[in-house]
Amino acid sequence: MAIVTLSRQLGAGGSEIAAGVAKALGLRIIDREAIDCAALEAGVPEIALHELGYEGRRGLMQRILDALKASPAIPSIVEMERRESVLPIAMTPRGIFTPAMPLLSAAMEDYVRIVGMVILNIAQEGNVLIIGRGSQVLLKDNPEALHVKVIAPLPRRVEKLMRIEGITQREAAQRILASDQARAEYLRRYYGVNWLDPQLYDLVINTGRISIQTAVQLVVMAQVQRVIPEAS
Repeated sequence: MAIVTLSRQLGAGGSEIAAGVAKALGLRIIDREAIDCAALEAGVPEIALHELGYEGRRGLMQRILDALKASPAIPSIVEMERRESVLPIAMTPRGIFTPAMPLLSAAMEDYVRIVGMVILNIAQEGNVLIIGRGSQVLLKDNPEALHVKVIAPLPRRVEKLMRIEGITQREAAQRILASDQARAEYLRRYYGVNWLDPQLYDLVINTGRISIQTAVQLVVMAQVQRVIPEAS
């Protein structure tokens, strides 16, 4: 049973690596947008992703899990890059971290708990690659989970986002820095950890020095060796 969590910096090539690893190992990709879309399909109105005043959380969680099972196993790389380049609404600078919005903050804490339960249940089924959402913390004690972090130098990330999105250097830099801040704050706020702490991960891959193809091979090899240990 393969379980891989992948955390990535925007523009570092995490989408390509995730797609390559998922294809090589036959894994289902689960990311933020997949979970949010599944929640919507399960009957949660979009506004409720911010203002979650509902009961029956266990029933909702099961509906989200059912919707995830019906979604495509591996989104296209173009779709994954589009998802990665857009900040989650809940993590935008004027979102849940604005002190004047206590109701929204409380609702998001509720939603994060549900997402955590969904991720733990998905991991029990195995054969998944979970992108972000605190999965490296939620599954830190799972002996079958491999935790990967994908990073790259800022100039390389800016150049890539400019090319993919057709935006200016300034716009790309602003988007990347905002993404880094939001992702770091998400992990700090809800899980009390430093997003960049290397001890959260089994592999930290710098795509400024290692190609995407080699990165995919490294993750696959690490996962296979966890399942089939080298002979002593």
